[in-house]
Amino acid sequence: MRDTGLHVKMGKEGRTQTCQCSPKRRRRGSPGSSSPSASSPRSSSPSLSLSCRRCDEGNAYDAPSAEPPPTWVYMLVWVASVLVYFNGLNGDFVHDDISAITTNADVIGTNPISHVFFNDYWGKPMSDPLSHKSYRPFTILTFRANYQLFGLRPFGFHLVNILLHSCVCLLLTKLLLRVVRVPQGTALSAGLIFATHPIHTEAVTGVVGRADVLAAITFLAAILSYHRAMECDRDEIRRTYYIKEREDDSTSSYCDRWESATADEEQDKADEEEEMAEEGGAAGGEYTTEYLMADLVSYELVKKEAAASLFRKAEAFDREERNHREGSSEGMVWVRRAGILAAAGTLCKENAVTSLAVCAAWDLILHRKHVRRLFHKKPPDKPLEGVIRRLLCLSSMICGILLLRLLLQGGGSPVFSDQDNPAACSSSLITRALTFAYLPSFNGWLLLCPWKLSHDWQMASVPLLTSALDARNVFSFVFYGVILLLFKAGWSLKGYEGRAVLLGLAMLVLPFLPATNLFFTVGFVVAERILYIPSVGWSLVVSIGLSRVGRLRAASLLLLMMAFSCRTIQRNRDWESRATLAIAGLKTLPHNAKMHYNYANLQKDLGHMDLAEYHYREAIRLWPEHSSAHNNLATLLNDTSEAETHFRLALKAHPQHARAYYNLASLKKRQGGLAEAMHLLEKSLTHDATNKDAVSALAGMYVDAGRPADAERLHLTLLRARPFDPVVHNNYAAFLHTVGRKHAALHHYQTALDLDPEHTVALVNTAMLMRSLRHNKQAEILYKRALELTWDPEIGESLGKLYLNTGRLEEASLTFSTVLRLYPHVVSSRVYLARVKLQQKCYTDSQELLLQVLSEEPHHQDALFQLSLLYTYTNRTQEALALAHRAAHNCSTPPAFCAHIHAHYADLLKDRNHDEEAAQNYRVAVALEPSLTHAHVNLGALYHTKGNYQQAWHHYLTAHGQDPSNSLLRENMEKLRRLHHISQVPSLPNCLNNS
Repeated sequence: MRDTGLHVKMGKEGRTQTCQCSPKRRRRGSPGSSSPSASSPRSSSPSLSLSCRRCDEGNAYDAPSAEPPPTWVYMLVWVASVLVYFNGLNGDFVHDDISAITTNADVIGTNPISHVFFNDYWGKPMSDPLSHKSYRPFTILTFRANYQLFGLRPFGFHLVNILLHSCVCLLLTKLLLRVVRVPQGTALSAGLIFATHPIHTEAVTGVVGRADVLAAITFLAAILSYHRAMECDRDEIRRTYYIKEREDDSTSSYCDRWESATADEEQDKADEEEEMAEEGGAAGGEYTTEYLMADLVSYELVKKEAAASLFRKAEAFDREERNHREGSSEGMVWVRRAGILAAAGTLCKENAVTSLAVCAAWDLILHRKHVRRLFHKKPPDKPLEGVIRRLLCLSSMICGILLLRLLLQGGGSPVFSDQDNPAACSSSLITRALTFAYLPSFNGWLLLCPWKLSHDWQMASVPLLTSALDARNVFSFVFYGVILLLFKAGWSLKGYEGRAVLLGLAMLVLPFLPATNLFFTVGFVVAERILYIPSVGWSLVVSIGLSRVGRLRAASLLLLMMAFSCRTIQRNRDWESRATLAIAGLKTLPHNAKMHYNYANLQKDLGHMDLAEYHYREAIRLWPEHSSAHNNLATLLNDTSEAETHFRLALKAHPQHARAYYNLASLKKRQGGLAEAMHLLEKSLTHDATNKDAVSALAGMYVDAGRPADAERLHLTLLRARPFDPVVHNNYAAFLHTVGRKHAALHHYQTALDLDPEHTVALVNTAMLMRSLRHNKQAEILYKRALELTWDPEIGESLGKLYLNTGRLEEASLTFSTVLRLYPHVVSSRVYLARVKLQQKCYTDSQELLLQVLSEEPHHQDALFQLSLLYTYTNRTQEALALAHRAAHNCSTPPAFCAHIHAHYADLLKDRNHDEEAAQNYRVAVALEPSLTHAHVNLGALYHTKGNYQQAWHHYLTAHGQDPSNSLLRENMEKLRRLHHISQVPSLPNCLNNS
């Protein structure tokens, strides 16, 4: 029988599958196929399956693998990706995690969820001039979901990062097996290299790096989707050929028609035969008589069923052809899906948009033989038309995504300093060009040898290249030479190796382009997490290299895996806490000023001020214009003159440093320069209008200066800018409380607590307001809520004072005892406990506590006052008088407290008939606290006794206005009226006139 060109394969349930290709393309089946061989006799059963190399492998789209299912490959890659990061689960929030997560209102839920789409990655509005313009709302939404599930416990955030990393590894493995069609061993090598590479530690163990991991997921998913589009277009071309031929011929000659339908492909027959010969192997060979006989038997077995099946398929093809004519192409649907994935990835991190550029490169790689037709001035064939159509669609989607991103950026660009990117700020074109050319090679070295790793490469971590004679230029030439050689090798290699190398280079180079400063300035020198996506391509290229080393492949892979895994586990330990990360950074880059600055911040927070001061000075020595180091160092210095010098140096280096203005204003205020302090605070707010500390400080100064309207205007301006910030509402409420608008203050305190029910400061302030409104039960509840959140000694003391002032002495004693048990060095709680014991008439216990305090702080005024009261109650008046004298000496603040001390001292003096000295202390008391009724009454009595009746009557009247029911006061006033006829005085109260 004549070879018809129709190869029929029996599939499941006896259904036929047709293989449509030229008979000249057929080859003997590859090992693992069902073609006959000497060692494997043919079966004559109807389930006989014959394979065709042309359809299985020629287009590299959907070649069926002869290897077993790759489940074990996926499992090994997944296990490796999880195990190497398992010790990172116990890490804390460090470095950028603090500002991006723990203090980000968009993450912790104090801002409405809609704000996520208007703020940058760090919680600042995109329209804010200080914003970094990093728009990543999808990543923030995952952080917010994390917070809802786990709170601010780092374990949950690290767990999600590790699981996302494992998903990236699985997607990479699927891409290599299903798209690039590499052998399972090569896919396993690439997956393991990527899973364990130490360069990924910042992206996986550092929580903020989740943006890169999410972008990688969408990056790989977009490529998979785009490849599916190419497959659909390929199938549609085949269907189009079949439909055209079916319109003219009968079914019996179908195979001949298919051969004519592939006439365009026969133009490239010589190139195809040459390529297949080079791929060679077990699939090569001639078309044998045995193969013809197998084809004949197979054809006779299924001839009738094939004809019926072809007619059924023809009807389906007719429907699909009509859909195609209406413009509904399944391939373009998958292209659009790739665009949607890229757009979603861009909302995770900006470099995900490069996935579409990689898709374009992959399309050109697969169809490079068709692209050659353009260079040979041949008309484009059907596959090339599909390539052009897809590339035009990709171009439009890339332009659309970039345009939308620019619109979201608000038309402005982020402003970076020379600390962030020294090369970009250099005035020398040669320096900029050489340094920017060198940085990619430096990043390539980090991928090749990830030993020297750091979480921060700012400032002088990578010294600038200022001359063409710099030896590091050699590395730049070598790096770009290696890239070109790899490209040439990939172009020359046939089969999957060539495709893999070219795709690997595309995934290595294209995603890194946004970080090269080529299109726009970036805010970093080197950032290890930026290499997360490019390392996908690097892993693929290395795995192809390992596949060519023969028997050394397994040993090489094992050695590389062990080295990478150990280094990754070690880096996870570095990222465990702020302390470990700062120490690791200092060891890696001891000449980096930013490392010394970070370490100084850590020591400052730990209370090691001397060590912090040393490293701040070291940071300034390495980078004299380090404004933040100058500012922070100044806050530690006791020498106000030197502190002011450093504040001004910070402002000279960075004139927009709002925090330096604020700190300098605080210094000037302490020195009494209120006008200059006010001016500096106003300058601070011009550079950062949302600085809550500066607003509160300036508003307080306005109130003290008699400008409450200006103070309120500041608070309201900030409230309009940050309407969902509980701190802003709390500060405004505190201002309202200060000016006496208590009910308005209560409203804003409640708003702050509605926004953040765990806002401790708002809870305590609301409790204080409730106490002033005599709502003691509500105040007690609020204090207890605050203590449930954090057992702070000041909050415990406030609750104890509430109990003390309301006469609940047992509860007060228990509360103060608890404070002292948890914080034994809190002196004020011992004094309050002594007051409780004094009221309980436990004089011995009270005296013991007060003497302990005075042994530690001999001039503690409250302890002296309380011990004087105790001695008064126990008739030890001489000792009481001496202690009262010590307490009253130079006591002026706080005014109300010192007024009571002076009044007590005056009482003791009066009892001992030291009237002049007593009157003097009473006058001091009423000057400090005009509402102290007791002092007014006694001072009036002294004036009454000395015959100074007008002064006596003045103080009697003042006291009567404060306490009209005071019987002693009424009696003294009546005596004075009767004896000296003061009844004629118009201001005499009616109750006394009528008595």
